[in-house]
Amino acid sequence: MKKFIFKIIGFSIPMVIFLILGLFLPPTPRASKSLLFAEFQKDSLLKNTPSPRIIFIGGSNLSFGLNSQTIKDELNLNPINTAIHAMIGLNYMLSNTIKYVKKGDIIVLVPEYAHFYRDYNHGSIQLFRTIFDVNLSKIRLLNPIQMLNMVKYIPKYTVSKFQQKEYINVRENTFYGVNSFNQYGDTYTHWELERREVTPLPKLKGKFNPSVMEQIQEFQTEIKNRNAILLISFPGLQDASYFNMIEQIKKVEAEYIKNGFRILGSSKRYMIPDEMIFNTPYHLNKNGVDYRTGLLIEDFKKYNKQYGICDICVD
Repeated sequence: MKKFIFKIIGFSIPMVIFLILGLFLPPTPRASKSLLFAEFQKDSLLKNTPSPRIIFIGGSNLSFGLNSQTIKDELNLNPINTAIHAMIGLNYMLSNTIKYVKKGDIIVLVPEYAHFYRDYNHGSIQLFRTIFDVNLSKIRLLNPIQMLNMVKYIPKYTVSKFQQKEYINVRENTFYGVNSFNQYGDTYTHWELERREVTPLPKLKGKFNPSVMEQIQEFQTEIKNRNAILLISFPGLQDASYFNMIEQIKKVEAEYIKNGFRILGSSKRYMIPDEMIFNTPYHLNKNGVDYRTGLLIEDFKKYNKQYGICDICVD
């Protein structure tokens, strides 16, 4: 029996060492070209962009859906597009942004609809890599449930550190790379590319999660404590996908209203014609980017005219 136990221990120790070594080795050349590494740029924008500022929080519906130069020209606000990837999770997005919010900031939160139909503390490989590849110090932003939900990614992640493909013939993706973002944080490298055929999203799985709205309420309280303003808007979404998810989308919209959030526009207003879609139902081509940006500017000006949240913004 003792021999058996010693054999198990003898096998386990090298395995544990292998996992730990892989976990804390530097990111591979392939990983370091990922769009996740744009977090350094986004954090720098949050830290250094001068006031007056408008900060956009959400997933790639924003990075592939805004022309921030137009926003700056039209609103006289300095835009910061923090969006990287929806699967990083709303919890992390809010926790990472709040510490940079300054007095007078206008924050526009635009979550994809799926955020409201999953666990607020869910883990993902994108969030895992954001911590272990990009910035390990940000593990402090995760709660114990998130950490537990990401344990399952450790073996595959560790093995990837020793795979040849991670080091040889590495090329950065044209529009999913660390250098795909302009000076405001918008993805722009696809603006001159042809659109792809995009399959509409089906109806969302799962039940509406009210805790997500509760967390946004808590975020709004923190925003108010910093003498800033939170606005909510809707992602630009392919028209066919919108109709497939319309019941769930309307539920999200109704909950925004029920919770008393300040809302720009409506979900239907941001339904995007298929010819303006780039490569996923939430990613817009240049025509779509300009169209959606124009809608957002119109809605902001309309709201500002009614409630006077920004004195310097152009009418």
